[in-house]
Amino acid sequence: MFDWDVVIVGGGPAGLTAGLYLSRARRRTLLLDKETVGGYIRNIELIENYPGFTEGVAGAQLAAEMVKQAEKYGLQTEPGDVISLELFSGTRWVGCANGQGFTTNIVIFTGGSKNKKLGVTGEEELAGRGVFECAFCDGGHYADQVVAVCGGGDAGVTEALYMAKIASKVIIVEAMPELTATAVLRDRLNADPRIEVRCGIMVEAITGKDKVEAIELVEAASKKKETLKVDGVLVHIGLEPNTDYLEGIIPLDDHGQIIVNDRMESEVPYILAAGDIRSGSPRQVVTAVGDGAIAAITAEKLLQESEVN
Repeated sequence: MFDWDVVIVGGGPAGLTAGLYLSRARRRTLLLDKETVGGYIRNIELIENYPGFTEGVAGAQLAAEMVKQAEKYGLQTEPGDVISLELFSGTRWVGCANGQGFTTNIVIFTGGSKNKKLGVTGEEELAGRGVFECAFCDGGHYADQVVAVCGGGDAGVTEALYMAKIASKVIIVEAMPELTATAVLRDRLNADPRIEVRCGIMVEAITGKDKVEAIELVEAASKKKETLKVDGVLVHIGLEPNTDYLEGIIPLDDHGQIIVNDRMESEVPYILAAGDIRSGSPRQVVTAVGDGAIAAITAEKLLQESEVN
């Protein structure tokens, strides 16, 4: 007898949707997340492209409603930092950092992604002392100060727009020749006098003794260097999937995402993936929710087949 019919690893929109569907089907379903259930959207001030919310919805509110709805139908959630997966002929075993483990018929990986690092001198040393990743979480520490935001995609620009409400000045530093954020976000940048955009610029180092004091920059084309004085550095240059512990166990693509078919199944039987963690994901809340529903429907069919056999 398995501990659970399905174990879901990751508590973001994909995991919560899968948990909702499976719990409503009366499947014994456990969702594990090493942080607060709800996922990264908890840190987004306003989500404007999720259907059904004309004026947008606060990420924390949407996450809380998803958790409440899934738990209403019996989804069990527990804190757990999953670090291992073992496959046996008749069962799967999910292991956590605290030594706890769970046997299950099916595993659905919905662990999402983590922020990429710049990989420059000073980034790790000054983490929490001027280097940060979330404007909504930590932006208040930089009221009336100068903040550099590294990253010109949707996520970086969204963070910059939020910081512009708090900081005296925000400088977006983007290595690409142009910003990659959507047009509506770029329009908002252009309308905000507190935000300066610097494209074609790379960060070489973050400097400071006890806290961030400056960033060392180099222009990609001319190789011209300069020192820019700032009080904080927010890093949002992209995402990496949380799949390090799955290498060699489940096939991953070149980006470290789990390769799945249109039913969200990996090549390993009874192992599914949904949301940002799966190969080809567009990394949108709405698509993560769709993935979660597909994964749950597939899992239910697999469970039904195993009961017949």
